[in-house]
Amino acid sequence: KKIFRDHKTNHPATQNIVMAALQTTLEQTLHFGESASNELNLFIQCFKPMTEKTASGLKLLKNGFRLADPNGNGMCSLAELDCFVKTQLLSIYPENQGKVAKELYKYYRPCYIRAYNDAKDYKKDDGTVIAGTEDCTADDFVSKGEFRLFCAYLCIYAAMFDGFSKIDGYGAGKEGDDRKIDLNEWISGFLTVQSYGFIGLANIDSVETATEVFNLMDKNGGGVVMLDEWCTYIKNTEIEASTPLGMMLNLDE
Repeated sequence: KKIFRDHKTNHPATQNIVMAALQTTLEQTLHFGESASNELNLFIQCFKPMTEKTASGLKLLKNGFRLADPNGNGMCSLAELDCFVKTQLLSIYPENQGKVAKELYKYYRPCYIRAYNDAKDYKKDDGTVIAGTEDCTADDFVSKGEFRLFCAYLCIYAAMFDGFSKIDGYGAGKEGDDRKIDLNEWISGFLTVQSYGFIGLANIDSVETATEVFNLMDKNGGGVVMLDEWCTYIKNTEIEASTPLGMMLNLDE
């Protein structure tokens, strides 16, 4: 089911309707339950406030975009956004020469490109090549109007990665982490990720059901689930169930 299938429009009324629905969705989705690690909560605290449509939230969003767009051209590349994430974390957690900030930045870095890819496709792109580039268009950058969504996607994909890491290697911080999940790891840990709020990970009540879910995630039948397959499965199940989170994750389609 396509949600907001006509969202890529420049019509102000349509954009206002979409953004009003988006605000409600943000308020409902950026909570990840008891499964969330302490690291995830620390990370989200740096970016979730920028998604809130309050006076303080809008101020934080404006300041955040200024950091992410140092040359002031109104567009953010992946490299600029990567730098923004690190700068923002360091500003919130400066203690001990930014030790916690640097650890969080490195740990959740696989999420940044996913947040970037989803956010940059939100607004309409007429295909015009941007001056000073060979073939780049608006869909190659996150604009000011997409930046708030980027911050939301940072939180969502960080939560997905958090759950993935909890399964990989039979637990975060343990030997055996190799950025892929085999069936034994999944069977051992599927109960630990049920409280993130992702519908595709909830209500798995038996080894048989868990095995069926694993096979759904393992799209190429390779016997292991990679991070990309994990995120794709969670995203698709939310969209198919028409959840508020699915609505948000479908905005780029």
